[in-house]
Amino acid sequence: MKYRKKIGLLCFIMIIGIIRVKAATNPYVQTGPYGTNCTWYAWNMAYEKAGVALPGFGNAKEWYNDAKNAGYSVGTTPRANSIIVWGGWTSYGHVGYVERVDGNTLYVWDSTGPCIDRDDPEFIECIANGVSEETDRICYANAKRTACEYTISPDRYGITGYIYLDDAPKTPSSSKPTTSIPDKETTEPVVKSKSNNANLKSIELSSGEVLFDPEILEYNIEIEHEIETITIGAMAEDEKAVIEGVGEYSLQVGSNDIKLIVTAEDGSKKEYLFHLLREPSQIQILPIEITVETEDIKTNPSRNVSSLFIVIIIEIILFLLLMITIYEHFRDKRKS
Repeated sequence: MKYRKKIGLLCFIMIIGIIRVKAATNPYVQTGPYGTNCTWYAWNMAYEKAGVALPGFGNAKEWYNDAKNAGYSVGTTPRANSIIVWGGWTSYGHVGYVERVDGNTLYVWDSTGPCIDRDDPEFIECIANGVSEETDRICYANAKRTACEYTISPDRYGITGYIYLDDAPKTPSSSKPTTSIPDKETTEPVVKSKSNNANLKSIELSSGEVLFDPEILEYNIEIEHEIETITIGAMAEDEKAVIEGVGEYSLQVGSNDIKLIVTAEDGSKKEYLFHLLREPSQIQILPIEITVETEDIKTNPSRNVSSLFIVIIIEIILFLLLMITIYEHFRDKRKS
């Protein structure tokens, strides 16, 4: 009888454990048409770093209100260990996990990153000892990853608010499942080669239009004169690739060159160059040229009078000189 009770209790514990594991399953699909889904990534980071298994909240821009309705503490004050919701990033919104806050800077893990820790001593030493682009690629591929930096102000992507995980409702799904013990007879681990995929999956411009193709590396884009700044977002085909160059840029009238650099997992790089041509103002002040044509003298009456007067004066003087010469000639002749 005692043995049966123990068996029953063990089965009950196993069932509860299974329920907890299922409850902690990520409700989002990992990969979408633009690469790694930010909702899937943010859910995983909240679970791994905070031990909070969030329910499904729909699209990213809906997370803030859905979390609030589900009893989660939300607000507009940035706080570590929270989910940031960008309602204006794209038409679907964007979410990420805020690891820490330092003044005006947020350190965020999101699907567009993670970023390379350029302050890591091993990375600095690796780059310093590099002798070629190939060794630099290896340094980037093996570099330590860290949260990406975003500024709170100015708000470039339309922050809706934050979901505070420290105040998450206490539910059975909030606890992490225990790690299972592997069998003694295990096969040798398979070493997966690092990806060399440095392609962009898509780009998104706040202004202007572009027909994007991952194999086309250079684009010419016309921007209206009224647009003074532009925000460029991008998604890599490989979630482990790192993108440099996304963000907001000020545009001058004329040509503006912006470069996006994609570094694959193995350090391979691909550069996408965008020539943004900001149109000049439609209102132009044309220089006024004042020219005096020779023909104008003939058709201008005032100029004709002046010219005629000068000619008459010259003729009178010449006539007087002629008369004086004749007079002196006859006078000398009479004397002789």
